[in-house]
Amino acid sequence: MQSVLKVEKIIFGGNGLAHLPDGKVVFIPYVIPEEVLQVRIIKDYGDYAEAEVEKILEASPYRRKAPCSYYGICGGCQLQHILYSYQIKIKEEILFDTFRRLGWKEEIPLEKVVSSSKEFNYRNRLRFHVENDKFKMGFVKRKTHEVLKIEKCLLGEDILNRVIAQLYKNPSWIKLSYYSKRIKIETSPEEDKVTLIFWTAVEPFKEDIKELLSIEELKAVFYWMKGRRPEGPFPEKSSYGGRRIFKNIDNLFYYVQPGVFVQANWEINCAIMETIRSWDLSFERVLDLHAGMGNFLFPLLHEKEVKKFLGVDTDLRAIEDGLYTAEKAGINGRFDLRNISAMEALYEAVKEGEEFDLVLLDPPRGGCKELMRLLPEVAKKYIIYISCDIPTLVRDLLILRKLNYELIKLSLFDMFPQTYHFETVALLERKG
Repeated sequence: MQSVLKVEKIIFGGNGLAHLPDGKVVFIPYVIPEEVLQVRIIKDYGDYAEAEVEKILEASPYRRKAPCSYYGICGGCQLQHILYSYQIKIKEEILFDTFRRLGWKEEIPLEKVVSSSKEFNYRNRLRFHVENDKFKMGFVKRKTHEVLKIEKCLLGEDILNRVIAQLYKNPSWIKLSYYSKRIKIETSPEEDKVTLIFWTAVEPFKEDIKELLSIEELKAVFYWMKGRRPEGPFPEKSSYGGRRIFKNIDNLFYYVQPGVFVQANWEINCAIMETIRSWDLSFERVLDLHAGMGNFLFPLLHEKEVKKFLGVDTDLRAIEDGLYTAEKAGINGRFDLRNISAMEALYEAVKEGEEFDLVLLDPPRGGCKELMRLLPEVAKKYIIYISCDIPTLVRDLLILRKLNYELIKLSLFDMFPQTYHFETVALLERKG
């Protein structure tokens, strides 16, 4: 079935939303608000339909030819066909639309929107699936489970793409790929080097690892077969145990093992640090319930009046990295990192009658709804909630509002140009 319609907006997920003549909602990928399109309905779900563009009758002035040759096939990007300046506007509208759609009736205190200085080549890590029989590495094709061979990702930093090109020609990696299911390459920006970690079903020969290291940009190689940590580093004398090195806004160096989570766009990560500091909050005790390697805790150490910093995380290797970073920086005993879950930390604090002036939340995409029952017993003044998923953020903010926390500041950071994803940082203050 064909139809002519006008795109009303872009929704969370990156699709355009329009209405068919009978009023039914239809979702269309790779479009821009205000465009008039001839579309073909490809699937009708009853309450809504999906369509694809057959012809653009009135194109948006913000439309461009996508720079990436994989665009539209690869599932990684959704907005490359839109000029970057307008992508920022769309993300701001998605934020407001999500708040309203989920029932937020108060003012939305959006303080600022921070774009990335790099719209491409900003990612400090790439993780590829590996298909052994055809020797290809890449992302999953859109709406399939098939791996699309990627030889260059425009979102990855240049050094990552140089390593990818060499991996496709490296005899050892061609051999190792037969037993591998995925590979992750990550930059160590302060060394201008790359670490490589691959997941394998068979233990590799040492000579194959050695030949892999002939790639000049590689600092260290690791492989993961089973257990809580990978084998490595190779070479064994790799600096700092093969850790990657990042510098924060205070010129403090973070030392991070390959595979441990680091925000993909480091420049935007530092912008979030700067924003949190600019709020100039007053606090003496800080709890970070998703601390990782201490990413957002370390920038708060300049607050001399703080008596206690506690960060918790379930990733043992991340905690190891945070403690390693603190030791290298000579940080004193105010800084405490523990390998326990957020819920365990809250239970322990309630049991001990311990309260914190500032609680940091930086959960995975699912949010932290399960923590809300205990959070008011512990978070006595401020909550800073950092989220990469606006629907779960709004859901949790609505719960926090009922628990007597007021949303006083909100900032949007474009951590992920060319995609519908973005990072949001919310500041809440306890009322009364």
